[in-house]
Amino acid sequence: MTPDPILRVRDLAKDFTLHNRSGARIAALDSVSFDVRAGECLVLAGPSGAGKSTLLRCVYGNYLASRGSIRVDGTEIVGADHRTVLALRRTRIGYVSQFLRAVPRVPAREVVAEPLLARGETRDAAFERADSLLDALGIPSALRGLPPATFSGGEQQRVNLARGFAAAFPLMLLDEPTSALDAANRRRVVALIEDAKRRGCAVVGVFHDEDIAAAVGTRRHPLEPVRRAA
Repeated sequence: MTPDPILRVRDLAKDFTLHNRSGARIAALDSVSFDVRAGECLVLAGPSGAGKSTLLRCVYGNYLASRGSIRVDGTEIVGADHRTVLALRRTRIGYVSQFLRAVPRVPAREVVAEPLLARGETRDAAFERADSLLDALGIPSALRGLPPATFSGGEQQRVNLARGFAAAFPLMLLDEPTSALDAANRRRVVALIEDAKRRGCAVVGVFHDEDIAAAVGTRRHPLEPVRRAA
């Protein structure tokens, strides 16, 4: 029997209201539907402006969907209260954006361990997992006690990736996770994604690098710009 999808999206639409344009509304997504099951990596494909990052932000709850349904392990996100969304982020959904957003002056090791500590892991276990991921992503021990704001862009992105993968979420959302990385570190990220798929994680990703998309993707979902006023 085919397992239920971890992520189910049905007839999803997102409109933006331009308050500096007399309240004009622009459609960014319209009638988007797909499922993602454990062990799959769905690659969102399409030109700039097609709504790929917007879709990920709707799934994560950063953007409020205008219409439709988004279910993560059966829990509806569209219309959910803030507490429900935060609980899903803590236990079910990991998200890696193109940019690391961390509290200033917090050391990199603590930034990576934070999602595990939020779930009740012991500090020893959380920091052991953080060190394992930072090792895998080539962040030397000498840097881990420093805040990521002092790092290069590529180093910050690797800390961002380690933080996103730390808690072994059932669903991972990846928005251009390799955009600031060289070839060797892109291979490290491919290995992380493949490990996540093997443990049963459902992955949805936006990848600028077609080689990365081909290496990790099991399916592609094309998106096209809506190009109309809502």
